[in-house]
Amino acid sequence: MWAAHADGDLPTAVALAYPLETCLSGWFGEDPATITESTARAWLTLCQRTDWHGTTELLITTALRCQAARYRPEADTIRTARNAHACWHLLRKESPEAAADLAGRLADMLAILGEDYRRGDVLAWTAVPASG
Repeated sequence: MWAAHADGDLPTAVALAYPLETCLSGWFGEDPATITESTARAWLTLCQRTDWHGTTELLITTALRCQAARYRPEADTIRTARNAHACWHLLRKESPEAAADLAGRLADMLAILGEDYRRGDVLAWTAVPASG
């Protein structure tokens, strides 16, 4: 995976990361090794700079997995959440409808992680009602 990344072949790196993440998940569950691989796959996907909807979804899911597993360092979880927010902004420019589709999940994830400023940004743009 990292060799493909070093060669600049991001699609192959991402393609190799997924089965590795799946294997680790099967062997160890939501272990730090699995979460590390999940964050690596999310980062590699982000680096491709394609499919903003899919990338935003992946980053939301990854941030929530990190938070649920109490993944360390916490800064990685926050970075993943902030990357999801940044990708969502790119998606907004490309497809406002698709961005609106993800706004609720994104706002909820940002609330869970205490990213109130970014959550407010999502809510202000989409008028998504605040969740309980």
